[in-house]
Amino acid sequence: MYICVCIKQTPDSSSVYVNPITGDVDYERFVQVLNPADACAVEVAVRIKEQVGGTINVLTVGPKDAEGALRAAFAIGADSALRLWNEYAGEWGPFTIAAALAGYLNSETFSPDLVLCGDSSSDWSSGIVGPALAELLDLPQVTSVMQLSLREEHEPVTLQLIRKLERGYRELIEAELPLLITVTGDLNEPRYPSLPAHLVALKAEIPVLDPQKQMSDSWFNGTDEMTLLEIHAPRPLPRHIPAPDSRHSAYQRIGEIVAGGATGRKTQLVEGSSEELAKVLVDFLKDRGFV
Repeated sequence: MYICVCIKQTPDSSSVYVNPITGDVDYERFVQVLNPADACAVEVAVRIKEQVGGTINVLTVGPKDAEGALRAAFAIGADSALRLWNEYAGEWGPFTIAAALAGYLNSETFSPDLVLCGDSSSDWSSGIVGPALAELLDLPQVTSVMQLSLREEHEPVTLQLIRKLERGYRELIEAELPLLITVTGDLNEPRYPSLPAHLVALKAEIPVLDPQKQMSDSWFNGTDEMTLLEIHAPRPLPRHIPAPDSRHSAYQRIGEIVAGGATGRKTQLVEGSSEELAKVLVDFLKDRGFV
């Protein structure tokens, strides 16, 4: 089985700082890491390879420092990696990025049986690249996968997937390969690579290709795909203050506000045998109409 995983290097969320006065992002503080959802995609690819065998190729569109994410995927268990880049790629939007990935995959001798992507990145979180790539590769797709299992007894190979929907709903799907899947960051817990795996990843050679040679000129003549209007730090949630009991005096209401509404609550310490404690609890529930 040939598995291709499309990844991205993103800033660690804990290292992002937005100036509250100017609204500017301090890019010098960024600590670049492998996007968490993409790390889960690499992990599930390795687990599938351990079950049925195969080869894992990892792709990214990024500058020289994006090789850190590729080496992290190498350490998890990828077999090969490739970086796509040219001098104009820094200005590309998600649709052009998907076109670059699709151009390379369509130029390969063997088409991938399974393409895995993160559901969204931790920086822009557009969630566009995966579905756009499926459209360009003419592959069926399943998005927002939070559970995945392999049905080895089926032929052709079949995956059983659970999708995350809105309002807590879930959808169970069975899909045959070839297929494109986007996975969420809670699909699994990526393994912690061993020291030898890290050393091998650091020494691995990562080729670089110019994706523009496999892309149509129409991708470079359009308008900007996205316009950034504003960046600001998230506003803190307001503190919830319980309303005091209107039957109490002003002094008592002020005390309830200061104490967070806890002054009107009464506690009772009960001691005794198990039977006595159970009887007190039952009486308490009966007095308040619970039973």
